[in-house]
Amino acid sequence: MWTAPAPILLSREQTRLGLSAHALSHAARGPGSRLVRLVPGAYARRGDVERLSRAERHRLLVVAGRLTGLLDGEAVLARESAAVVHGLPLVGALPSRIERAQRGRDGGRRTSCCRTLRAYEGWQTTENDGLSIASVGQTLVDLGRRRSLASNLASLDHALRNGLVSREEVKDLASRRPGARGNPALLFALERADPRAESPGESLSRAVMIENHLPEPGLQTEVHDHRGHLVGRVDFMWPQHGVIGEFDGYVKYAREMTGRPVEDVILAERRREIEIENVTGMRVVRWTWRDAYRVDGMLNALAEAGIRPLH
Repeated sequence: MWTAPAPILLSREQTRLGLSAHALSHAARGPGSRLVRLVPGAYARRGDVERLSRAERHRLLVVAGRLTGLLDGEAVLARESAAVVHGLPLVGALPSRIERAQRGRDGGRRTSCCRTLRAYEGWQTTENDGLSIASVGQTLVDLGRRRSLASNLASLDHALRNGLVSREEVKDLASRRPGARGNPALLFALERADPRAESPGESLSRAVMIENHLPEPGLQTEVHDHRGHLVGRVDFMWPQHGVIGEFDGYVKYAREMTGRPVEDVILAERRREIEIENVTGMRVVRWTWRDAYRVDGMLNALAEAGIRPLH
């Protein structure tokens, strides 16, 4: 069974315990309410929801839909809703409704919690924990036609790196609707996708570089000292400019933080940076998720080191 990133409270369980289902509904009324209504019959504590990322909130919505029976029937989980189940990272806003698709429908249908779209001939599905869902490849195609380059690179990089799909599979699925709006954006992202990217933040950073015409860097380059010992692997490198770029993501720190104070982790990262600069003679430039997402912070940091748009 799919796991929820936060506890879900079901009205039917209240009734089974002899409690009033209306108590949950009442506790979810108003902007400052204690509970948040996810879908009819399912709620979560507001504090739990507010601590979640966008993707986790959408996954919570999808799991609530399954627990309440909203995902039963002919409609198949699709688009962003399928992406969070497959574990594909997304950058940017996510829908406030569960996204589904159904064959034979002529147009979209919306309810307060679901949006159902038409699944065209050849639309590919798979089974995930007993439920029909758009395949990984189909999900990448559907999202690639409508989401940003940053989001598409994050999803594609992850899928290629983890062997969830091949580039050829995605191309084949895209070719089934050659005239579809958004195909050029999808194919452009697919061409630029790179399995060497190790995090959504690195994918977002590459999208900023591509869209702002920066010189193309080397990815995940190993740095060795004069004895041949590995000093580290850097996210981006421009050897011709003498610059190394590092996405300074909290995820990178989180990987190392088990049992270690944050100050120790940051100090170790700084020592690594100094050693890399000493070994390579290059300048290390760091930027955060906020810098890359808002673009200017990352561009300004790189411009100060001499990495500027080519045109």
